[in-house]
Amino acid sequence: MAKMGLSVRDDPPRVIDIAARQWGEVVDGFALSIEQIPREATLSVVLRNVGTQPRTLVIPGWLGFFKVETEAQPTRFGLELMKPERQTERINSNIGPGGLAEAQIPVASLFALQPGNSYPVRVSCTLPGGKILLSNAANFLAPGTYRL
Repeated sequence: MAKMGLSVRDDPPRVIDIAARQWGEVVDGFALSIEQIPREATLSVVLRNVGTQPRTLVIPGWLGFFKVETEAQPTRFGLELMKPERQTERINSNIGPGGLAEAQIPVASLFALQPGNSYPVRVSCTLPGGKILLSNAANFLAPGTYRL
């Protein structure tokens, strides 16, 4: 069920190995990392508080906060979800010192990807105060055609 985007109480929490991840440059006490979840059409985006103080961010939902940059064109569904008028939700995200916040972005639903092709991807977000935080650059492999 977790692969369908649904959570069930007995789903184990996802463990994030920060040592194995690549990170973008630190900006205002935060770092951003992206990587494709193996065998899925989803991008794991991790925001890390590298400072010594807890931080609280008020964001317009994860899809409104994180901007996925790729050469692929958005799907109609993606265009609809990314409209500013849809970004009315506000989330308070409390991140302790060294803490992490992960969002999983369904890239294959948001962008028109050709099966089996690889796309350069990067994620950015605007922090309170207007500074831009950039992730590491990565390649996103579009899922191929599956046969039964």
